[in-house]
Amino acid sequence: MARRSVTAAELMEALAEDSEYQARVAEHDRRIEEAQREIAPEEAQIAEEASHVGYAITSVWDFVNNVPHPFLPRPFRGPYQRAYPILVRHLAVPHHPKVREGIIRALTVRDGGRVVIEALLQEFNHESRPELKWVLAHALRVVMPLAQRKGHPEIMNVYLRKNAP
Repeated sequence: MARRSVTAAELMEALAEDSEYQARVAEHDRRIEEAQREIAPEEAQIAEEASHVGYAITSVWDFVNNVPHPFLPRPFRGPYQRAYPILVRHLAVPHHPKVREGIIRALTVRDGGRVVIEALLQEFNHESRPELKWVLAHALRVVMPLAQRKGHPEIMNVYLRKNAP
């Protein structure tokens, strides 16, 4: 017997009445709120330092998500070169993995220069968490010129390992 298709409205109604699904959603939301509370002091420190060089951000991720969007508000848009030294310094400071990932992604810029490349390469060589090692490999793939990257085949090895089918 063929199954009848379900409309989005019917699915949403069924999920609203599904206590097991609602419990999973509540647990997921609780974990997100807990993580946000945990990283808030680190985010506030970076935002405070960025404000001293003229950037009004609330999260390091504001630098990552800095392009206009048709319906998502962006607290910050545009370039942020004056923040690179702050981000490089924080790259060497222990941070929550999500904040660390935001710092790395914010430093995934083509105009960062030698200081950014060297900082990312140093962290790549010392990073033990596979997911952050890949984020660093991706960043280096973007910021490091190909001729220089050829001297570091381990970058592409890590990058391709995650992207392998």
